[in-house]
Amino acid sequence: MKILEKNLYGECNFGDKRLSQRAASIGEVLSVKYGQPLSKIFKTASDLKRGYEFFSNPKTSFEKLTQPYFKQTAQEINGVPVVLAVGDTTIGLNSA
Repeated sequence: MKILEKNLYGECNFGDKRLSQRAASIGEVLSVKYGQPLSKIFKTASDLKRGYEFFSNPKTSFEKLTQPYFKQTAQEINGVPVVLAVGDTTIGLNSA
């Protein structure tokens, strides 16, 4: 299995199974329509509202959303002698 191939958001620990299910469904939609406004990503106004409620819920956080992916990455690279962490730092250089 390749890193980030599987939607791991359902494994987030928010202390509420419904929030983990919502994270998985939001992650699924975002993976298909990444980069578009939320109003275009969600099919209905009620889905959009639930998305905003999820993101503003005090039980959800960036740390809790990313934890399953950090754990998977650590497992994937365990024992690998060299791991390159490449980042694109060119964004914004031409916006002056």
